[in-house]
Amino acid sequence: MDIVRLRIPYRFLRNRTRMSWRDVRFGLVNELLEPQAPVELAVDQVSERAESSEALLQLAGAGKDEPTLELVEQLADHEPPRSEDEIRDKWLYLVLAWIYEHRDDYPDPLQLVEEVYADFGYPEQIAKFVRYMPMEGPDLGSREANERRLFERWKRYLAEVAPTYSP
Repeated sequence: MDIVRLRIPYRFLRNRTRMSWRDVRFGLVNELLEPQAPVELAVDQVSERAESSEALLQLAGAGKDEPTLELVEQLADHEPPRSEDEIRDKWLYLVLAWIYEHRDDYPDPLQLVEEVYADFGYPEQIAKFVRYMPMEGPDLGSREANERRLFERWKRYLAEVAPTYSP
């Protein structure tokens, strides 16, 4: 990923999906995740379990400016393998959900969708709401109307995909 860098907080993710350590590693490496998020996830996991690994306990106790990637890597390496595509698809959904929910904070959220589309390898499932892709359906007569339709398609995508990742 080269363009889109976000700092999605753990509280946003926690409400939408269960995060694996492999998911967290992808989010950290690709600068999509708030740096404190792994610590917050570790604290949640420690509070839910009777026993915790040393790495999980260290991560849960990490300070605000302490690096966490090495501990996240240790935890991820102890999880069952998952395909990169599966992890990437989950993050595609999470990134698009974050941008959509905060679309008023960005001068051109559809530009961000275009950047996400490129960063994630041009996934076909979101092409229908990428502004520069051939339009499905008739021209609605104005740029504003056509962009409203793109936002509706984006919203529909999120609603369709959300159950796949819900906690």
